[in-house]
Order: sequence, then structure tokens, then C-alpha cells
Amino acid sequence: MSNFAPKTKEEEMMAYENQVQNDIQYIAFWKRVQMHLLDFLIIGIPAVLLYRFSLSTSIKINSVFPLIIYWLLFCAYYVFMTVKFGGTPGKLLSKARIVDKNGRFLHIGTASIRYLLTFLYAIIMVLKLKEGIDLKVSSNDINHFISTHEGYFSSIGNFIGIITFVECLIAAFNNKKRTLHDLAAGSYVISHDTFKRMKENAEIRIDLTREDTFISTQND
Repeated sequence: MSNFAPKTKEEEMMAYENQVQNDIQYIAFWKRVQMHLLDFLIIGIPAVLLYRFSLSTSIKINSVFPLIIYWLLFCAYYVFMTVKFGGTPGKLLSKARIVDKNGRFLHIGTASIRYLLTFLYAIIMVLKLKEGIDLKVSSNDINHFISTHEGYFSSIGNFIGIITFVECLIAAFNNKKRTLHDLAAGSYVISHDTFKRMKENAEIRIDLTREDTFISTQND
């Protein structure tokens, strides 16, 4: 006769929950670098062309409005893709998803927090353009002016650049590969397979904030 009593339904559910929790894969640092490179190829090149066009148009009409429109569309695109699809094309092609602690796509508010540094950078660029317009910089020279002109806004822009670099390094040195913007927004970047399992097991209380489970990262 067995000394072990059969597991109750609650115990079986808890064991299954732990199994699903232990199968979670977080996207490793270098794969995140790869995703950013893909985004640059897909989004970055057209975005740079539109950015330069908005700059020259702003100079021609002596207004920052075209650049404001550009940055609004740029930021809205990132928020929309994150909320609707769980990531930009680079992440989607790399089979990764941005989710909250329960494996759901972010809401508009949390997605906006995730891209807060981008919003701040956009504001700095608009203010630097305004400075260039006030100084009568030509459309041929405005891009160089914004890139090289020293001043209050340049210092803030440089500071944002340092923060961006530091937050990327942070992702390389924590178990769940989270950057500062992930920590601020409560977001995680996980594999698509993990996302599917969490979605299929929605009745299970999966919590990515738990630290008592095996940490797996996806490098390929």
C-alpha cells in the first residue's frame, strides 16, 4: 500500500502553475540588441528621412510644427505597436513580446511610461530646432546645428543619452534582462512561446514578479 496520498486538485493546479512559471523565457541582452538593429533597418531609415524632411520644412516656414507632428507620430507609433501587438517589428520578427507582470500587453499609460525617455528626447529636439529657427539657421545647416550646437538643451540631451546607455547595461546584469524603462513601466520582454503558454493558461495565476522560480533566457 502506498504511503503517498493522491494529490488534491488544488495541489495539482499549483504544481502545474509552478511548471508554467518555471518555463518562462526572458529575452537576453544580445538578442535585444539584435531586435534594435532590425528595427533600425525596418523603421529607422524611413524615420530618418522623414525627420530630415520635417526639419527642412520647419526651417522653410519658420515653425517647429512639422517637427512636432513628426515626433507625435513617431512616439504614437511605438506606443500603438506595443499596446496592440506587444512590440515593434524587430521584436515581432525575433519572436519576442513586451508584456506586464501577468503576461498581458501593456495599456497606453504603461506603454507611454516605457517610452518616456523617447518623449523627453523629442521635446529636446523640438526646443533645439526652435533655437535654430531663432538664430536663422538655414535648412542646409539645421541638422548639423542640432547635432553639434552647445547649450542648455544639448546638455539635457547628452544626459538622456547617458541614461539610455546605462539602462541598456542594466539589462545585461539582471536575471530577467529588464532595462530601466522596463522597471519604470512594470514591463518584461519574453519569448513568443512563453507569451503563448501564458495566454493558453490564462486561468493560472502567473506572476513575472516572482523571484522563486528558475530564470531562463533566450539567446537564439
